[in-house]
Amino acid sequence: MNDELSLARVQRSMLLRSIYLLVAPIMLVFAALACGTIVTDMASYTCPTALPQPTATTLAGTPLPTLPPPPTPYSITPPQDFYIGDAIFVGQSGAPLRLRFRLQNVQSQPAPPLGGSPRNLVTWRLEIRNLGSTTYETIPIALMVITRINTASGEQTGTWRTSEAAMAAAGFTNENYDPLTPGSTRTYRLAAYMPAGSVRQFAYLLDGDGGNRVTWVNAANPYCSGDVAD
Repeated sequence: MNDELSLARVQRSMLLRSIYLLVAPIMLVFAALACGTIVTDMASYTCPTALPQPTATTLAGTPLPTLPPPPTPYSITPPQDFYIGDAIFVGQSGAPLRLRFRLQNVQSQPAPPLGGSPRNLVTWRLEIRNLGSTTYETIPIALMVITRINTASGEQTGTWRTSEAAMAAAGFTNENYDPLTPGSTRTYRLAAYMPAGSVRQFAYLLDGDGGNRVTWVNAANPYCSGDVAD
């Protein structure tokens, strides 16, 4: 049994190395699909903040007026962007595959120029909790990318991926990409280089090819905070 586990870890390490080395995006997709669970359920976030109920002042003996129903809870679903720190759920409660995602700790710092062009090293953390009854397999370095940035010349849209060089520069080594078993939580550290500027948007490819994705704007939720029950 131990030999089987060791072989699985070696195979996963080799695949991880190959993902870093691949250049063609289509080949990167194949590598991601080979080591990840394809998720077709849509992501959602519901604000947990209690909404104040309307009140009315009446004179003694006067019938209470009919109050309007409370407003619909604030929620986010794709293609809207989620926010840093949002507890984002994928899969219905009680479903075999139910996940919670949370983007955390986005940081950026100047990096040595590449070919004379200034650039930044961006680091972030992605927390994933498996709330279902089936194992979830993922390698976030192959599935999470920067998709929009702000630079001195304006906003740019593209794909800035993690790289072995960026991970090493950030000090992120010996990362754990073992399958995420039911009931477990893991925080993944990620790093990528981008042109000098600031990150505007991240994306995580739930299905491996981007048809079903979670996107975040690089900002805290301005409308509400806190967590709902898992």
